[in-house]
Parts: sequence; structure tokens; C-alpha cells
Amino acid sequence: MPTVLVLGATGYIGLPFAQSLLRSGNYTVYGLARTPEKAPPSTDLKWKRESANSKDFLTAKTLTANEIAPLIGDLNDLNKIADLITSVPIDIVVDTSSAYESAAPLLETLIGVSKSRIETLAKEGHSAPKLGFVYVSGTWIHGSPKTPVSDLHPAGTSLSPSTPPRVVAWRPAHEQAILASRSALDVAIVRPSLVYGRGSWILSSWFSPLLSFKSEKTRNEDGKGQAVVEIPTDVGSRSAIIHVDDVASGMHAVTDRVHGLLGSWPVFDLVAETVGVKDVVEGARDVLGVEARLKFIGSPHEFLEALNGVANHELSSRARIVLGWEAKRRGFLQDLPVYVRAWEAAR
Repeated sequence: MPTVLVLGATGYIGLPFAQSLLRSGNYTVYGLARTPEKAPPSTDLKWKRESANSKDFLTAKTLTANEIAPLIGDLNDLNKIADLITSVPIDIVVDTSSAYESAAPLLETLIGVSKSRIETLAKEGHSAPKLGFVYVSGTWIHGSPKTPVSDLHPAGTSLSPSTPPRVVAWRPAHEQAILASRSALDVAIVRPSLVYGRGSWILSSWFSPLLSFKSEKTRNEDGKGQAVVEIPTDVGSRSAIIHVDDVASGMHAVTDRVHGLLGSWPVFDLVAETVGVKDVVEGARDVLGVEARLKFIGSPHEFLEALNGVANHELSSRARIVLGWEAKRRGFLQDLPVYVRAWEAAR
């Protein structure tokens, strides 16, 4: 049974993905935690006081509760990560962590582990499979193109119809580094669009001003005394979106095929549909019962610049062809009350 190490296994994308692998019955799934699963003996009161309620301890507990085997390690200690991958051993590493600062060092570590494994067995006269590596990027890398784009457009190059927003400007070079590592690794890059569903923390940029108004934490009026809610986006913004369950199933399909079954270009955009942000926010206003005019004030910082771009994405035909994948959760605006209520309940 293949062994998979999911980095970010308790996260918004990582946990549903890990659960999908487990439900298939085809994988043993590991996750990374900084502290042991169980506390030391009860006499160690200092450890209990400092660690028992820490995020690190809860991460290990969450992994165990979801039948994901915790491995004690830290992305800041890549030597330990290399030792874990070798000792388990791990067959596939899936990075859902969004740990930008460790992305390049992690890739170099995985290349080294895989080369060492292959070279060791070659000395014994044996062949060995490469270590698999699936990296979660995102469709923001395409920027706001005026013509349709797909995952066959090399992002961040002279052939790209648009440039990436500043917050992800580093990603094209990192994706290219991953693709260049294929002599040592079997790789894949998965690019989800804006991910929604359940907690949908990313929707907070659009919905939080409405909730603040509703709870009377913030109240603004225009010159005529009419209530106004300021929304940090451009009125013409349009987002490509996908439900978190569809991201998990797409990543699962990629993981199933990472050892040589993805063709010559193992890069896949995952997009279910595109929606106008104005329509989304107006719908959320009605669901939350907010009686106020909306004022779209633009994107005041880099993250919102990326979030509020104008999507022009082809809807994942290569993922359907190569992976046999299909987005099941569509009709976002039609089902918006469900997603707004889920977001509100998770606050």
C-alpha cells in the first residue's frame, strides 16, 4: 500500500484530501506534527502547562482523531523531514502547506532523498521508483488575462497573456523548478481556483464587512444618511471558484497517477465555474439580512489584489481528459445561502 506524507494535513485543503485518500482504502496516510501525540507522564506538569493546549499538540491530536498517522517533525528542520521520508519510508509527498518560505528548500530536500534512494539501490543492482511529489499551487498565477487561459499556458512567461499578482509572483519560478526536477522526482502541480465550502475563510474578505454591519460593529453612512457597507473589491471583479471537496477529489486523482501516468505536462488547473463578485456580495447581503447600500472600494493590499482579479479560465478540460475528474459542486450562486450560513457558523 503506498505511503503518503501530507504537509498541512490538518489544514483547510489538506484534511479533506487526506480523508479522501483514507476512504479509498488504497493509501497509508501520514501527517506532520511538531509535538508527540501523547503527553509525557502526569508528573511532568511544566510540559502539560506549556504544551497540552498548544496548537502543535492539537495538530497531532487532530491527525490521530482522523486516522492520519502523526510524524514528529517540522518544516524548519528539513534534515528531520528527510530522515522521516527515508525511515518510514514515504512514497509520495503532497505539499498543501502554503509554506512559501520553505518551498524551495523543501524541494531540494526531496530531490536529495529521492536521488539517494535511487543511487543506493543502483549500487545493489536494483531499480527503484522515484519519490512522488504533488505541489498545490493556484490559478492566481494566471493573473487577470483578457483572453481565456488554461493549464497549458506557461504562467509568468513571455507567452502568458497576463502577469501574476505580486503576492504569488514567486510561484512561476517555483513551478518551473519543480518541473525541472523530474529526473529525480515524479511530480505534479495542482492549481485550485478560489476554494470555498464549509468555513471558507477566504470569503471573509467579502463577507466580514456585512457581518460587522449586521452586528453593529461598524456603521457608515453616505452624504444622504443612507447606510453603506464598504466592500474591498472592484465592482467588475470575477473569480474562478471550486468547492473544497472537488479540490480533494482532483488532488486524489493526481496522486493516483503521479508515478508516470500524467503525461508530459503534469500541471492541472481545477476550476468549477466563474462568478461575478458583485453578484456574490449582493446575494450574501440578502442572506444575512443587511439593509444597506454596497460600496465597492477596490483592493487596498496585495492579497486582495490577487483575490479580486478578473478570472478568464478554461474550465479544467485537461483534468477531465487526463484525470477522469469532474467538479461535482456547481451552482455556487444558486446555493449561496448554504455557503454563507456555513461561513457565518464557522466564525
